[in-house]
Amino acid sequence: MNAATLLTRLYPPAVRERWGDDISHEVSATGIRSWPDTLVGAARLWLHPGDWPETDAGQTRRVLTVALFALTATTALLLRSAEPSTTLTADIRHPATSLWLAPLLLGIALATPLPPLRGEALRHLTVAAIRTLAAPTAAGVALCLIAWSGMADHLTGFGDAAAVLYYWLTLGFVALRLCTLVALAAQTAHLPSTHRLSAALLHIGAGLALAASQNFLAALRTVLHPGSLTETLTLGLLAAATISAGHDLRRTRA
Repeated sequence: MNAATLLTRLYPPAVRERWGDDISHEVSATGIRSWPDTLVGAARLWLHPGDWPETDAGQTRRVLTVALFALTATTALLLRSAEPSTTLTADIRHPATSLWLAPLLLGIALATPLPPLRGEALRHLTVAAIRTLAAPTAAGVALCLIAWSGMADHLTGFGDAAAVLYYWLTLGFVALRLCTLVALAAQTAHLPSTHRLSAALLHIGAGLALAASQNFLAALRTVLHPGSLTETLTLGLLAAATISAGHDLRRTRA
């Protein structure tokens, strides 16, 4: 795969389908000088879903639904890498540090596609779910068995590094397959309306912004740590991007 093809794939699906050949040809013709502008253009279009063309009805809503769940999975992996954390928790016994979850979970609920009520469509979706989640379920069970056996506590050197790598690869694989399942479900499920998707983007963005703020305020009271600052910056960027897309979608609908 050449650079032009790779950079073109960074654009939203509808944009690739409509202008992908032109983008790839321009990048190939101008070479490395066009790479920064191409990356900025892809990022800008992801922040403005209202500008996407639609090659078929509901395409924008399908892509945004999958993108929201991919964003949620990315956030979960990011926060898992920072555990244990007393700044961001997910425990009803610590409501103050778990407050950021409320708008995030509300946004996920708003963006969740409803399964079809027709018997045949529901059967196909169930079969697709079993096929999609079979491998990550097996990998997760293997991970749990390793943890419960106590084997991981006695690993050192290469064995310990391999166990840690397997752990993160398993989490990433599970997140990827869950997003794949959402993409499959979005083809036949009842998608959320544009209004609901806009609200979902804004709520998820608000939850991420609240999490970033909690991290930032906690960092000000302690010794600054590069890991915490990186996490705060990443959460802030994700929040800004999500809120920007939500406002653009709301503006377009209006």
